Amino acid sequence: MVKSKQTCKKFTGGTVSRIALSLPAPTGVVTVPGELNVREPSEHNEGMIAFSSAAPVCGKGQPLLPSFLPICAMLEVSLHSQLSSAPMLMLHLVLIDHDVTSGCFELASNFLRPYFPSGGFEFRSITFDIGNASKIDEYWLQATAIVQSLMSSNWARVVIAITNHTDNEHGDPFIGYEGNKKSYVSARVHSVLDVLLSPWHPLIHGVAESYLWLFSCGTLINNVTSFSYLQQAVIDHRITATIGFNAVRFQPSFTTHILLTFAELVIIECLPIHTVFPDMLGQSYKLGRHTDVFLLMPDNSGSLAVTKFAWTHSEICPWGQYLLVQCPQCGWSNTWCSVNIHKDYIFECKNGQCRKKILLPGKRPGSCWISVVLRPMPGIPNEDEN
Repeated sequence: MVKSKQTCKKFTGGTVSRIALSLPAPTGVVTVPGELNVREPSEHNEGMIAFSSAAPVCGKGQPLLPSFLPICAMLEVSLHSQLSSAPMLMLHLVLIDHDVTSGCFELASNFLRPYFPSGGFEFRSITFDIGNASKIDEYWLQATAIVQSLMSSNWARVVIAITNHTDNEHGDPFIGYEGNKKSYVSARVHSVLDVLLSPWHPLIHGVAESYLWLFSCGTLINNVTSFSYLQQAVIDHRITATIGFNAVRFQPSFTTHILLTFAELVIIECLPIHTVFPDMLGQSYKLGRHTDVFLLMPDNSGSLAVTKFAWTHSEICPWGQYLLVQCPQCGWSNTWCSVNIHKDYIFECKNGQCRKKILLPGKRPGSCWISVVLRPMPGIPNEDEN
């Protein structure tokens, strides 16, 4: 017997007849209070005005009305929101031969596009291969031509994403192929960002807000030297906010929810990113199981604010730190339990002869994100360093 394919029936719009709808009759009966009138004050209660309903009023201590006054209205809350259709540009810089088909950044662009029915929205994807001097010149010529074609519009925001790999030891971003052989090479993060972002400076510095998303493996941030150079590059290129991740094997698909929330709250509703960033993370608890999130924001004085957002869980990831699978002191596995000592929660080994204690107090109940303000350490690149 041939198995038939079962699919949902497709419904599309068209021309249909119009009918009139009759509202159902109300099922409840609302009691209407009697008409109020003013009665002259009695002689022994001068200066007082008494009110009564149509029904007779009994003596002292009796209610003034036979029933409560029904409220025939709903509470109205004044809601104020702002939807922005100011022109915006999205640039996606992708390492050569890096597959980003139907990626999260392109999905965010498709989410934003309907908000600009009259134009004013542009999405460009540029593949880069800057492994040698001639390839750098070729990239700059390509970027300069695109910038010239985009300068005719008055852009209000620029959102840039760089999808790349990083060296597992030094945190250096990949830059492409040095020669004809398809073998990736890398370079220091400050020099890579200088080459990639400098041609776009007329657009970045000409807008009110610019954002940079770094979709690369976490060694870029976990390596102290690389992270220091990244902070200096963020200051030098005057980017409003930079978002990075520290997962060793980072998967950009986990950022889909935070990107869509960023598009809605920051781009459309014009809310400050440092204010709504906790709300953005609130929609992305699965991202927290995968990676920490870093927000880098320079100010007008040239200093940098660096905030780390870590996902926490009261049992498996207290205070943003995953519990060890095995106790390093006695060797028991799956052994940790929370203990309340003088109103402070700590985790200790269940082995009665061990009782090794880990993690300092500070646990929050349930599961949530916590923010940790880090000390910025921008590094000045050494000109003699390769």
